[in-house]
Amino acid sequence: MTIRDDLIQCDDQDDTDQFEGLNNQQKHEADDPSHHSSNMQDTNQNTIFDLSNSPSGGRDITMGESVNLSNTNNGIDQVCDNLQSKLQLNPEHLKVALLASKCSAEARHVNLVFSNAAFHQIGIGSRATGQVTHAFDNRFKDFVRSHARMILLNPKLEAYSNNPHKNGTLPKTLYYLTLPDDWKDDHLPPAQLRDSAESLEAYRDAVGELLKHQQSNLRMLLLSNILSTKRISINGPVPNRHEMVSSIYQELPPKSKKMTAAQIQVQVHNNWAMRIRMSYARLVMVHYYVHKAKKTSQWAEIDERLGVLRASLPVFQKIHAQLVLDEDFELFSHKRTFLDIPSNQFTVPTLDDVHNLMPPPEPLAAANVIPSGD
Repeated sequence: MTIRDDLIQCDDQDDTDQFEGLNNQQKHEADDPSHHSSNMQDTNQNTIFDLSNSPSGGRDITMGESVNLSNTNNGIDQVCDNLQSKLQLNPEHLKVALLASKCSAEARHVNLVFSNAAFHQIGIGSRATGQVTHAFDNRFKDFVRSHARMILLNPKLEAYSNNPHKNGTLPKTLYYLTLPDDWKDDHLPPAQLRDSAESLEAYRDAVGELLKHQQSNLRMLLLSNILSTKRISINGPVPNRHEMVSSIYQELPPKSKKMTAAQIQVQVHNNWAMRIRMSYARLVMVHYYVHKAKKTSQWAEIDERLGVLRASLPVFQKIHAQLVLDEDFELFSHKRTFLDIPSNQFTVPTLDDVHNLMPPPEPLAAANVIPSGD
């Protein structure tokens, strides 16, 4: 299983210059992560209808005990051969047609009823085999989980949605970055490799469900000592930015990609983009947790804001980043518990806030006008 390490590392083409001059004003203190990721449970495999599961146990169906054709019944055989040459029935339908056509006069009605039922059964079986009911194996699930955890550490991720239809075909989204082609032959059954609507839909659903659980893992880390449930309790002040990002680097990678304490500190201190991205994500998460209905999607709002920032000028992005860092500092850098912070202070910098701080446009240089002679 290969997972790209360059997704989270500070490379030679980092964004240090882009964030030059930003005020980080953050005390660096040791982290104390307390939450751990949960594991997915395997889904039960569905079954598809197959003729071998019929009461006949897969043997030839007889339409009546009175059927006992002799070798002299060549006339019916010739008619059947003639019809088959014209109609070209497939083997399943041909077997039923031959059985139903070779019977005594008394059994014709019964044969007709049984043959119609058999044809209907074959039709249902054919449609069922077109549906993908394969339960994806654990190798597939482990690959998607592990790959998604590493991708969530990428501060240049363009969208966090687990729905491929929400963000078009952006190349750096959580969904599309989990779909490399080189492993599909090894991890997917033959039915899944067909480019049919049913197989693609089942594939999207399976990946989307796995990604949703990894989104939940990141959300719990962002809301450390904020989120309170039957399984999660608040046990101290809200972590400051340094502690939060350290916890994410410590908890989110899969077991095979865990980072050392020294590696984590390098990323926390040097990766400006990650600090800004996670600070913004936490502001959105806590705002939704306090003020929004549970069914609303904070990920959709984050993705929408990221789209606006990608299309904005660098100065706009820089002002937005500074507002995020300032808001995060005021809320979470004073060792306050979640209940000590007034709920009306949980806000997210708006685009209007950024526009209001944008420098005025430079005046156009006066054109050198040469007066025309009389």
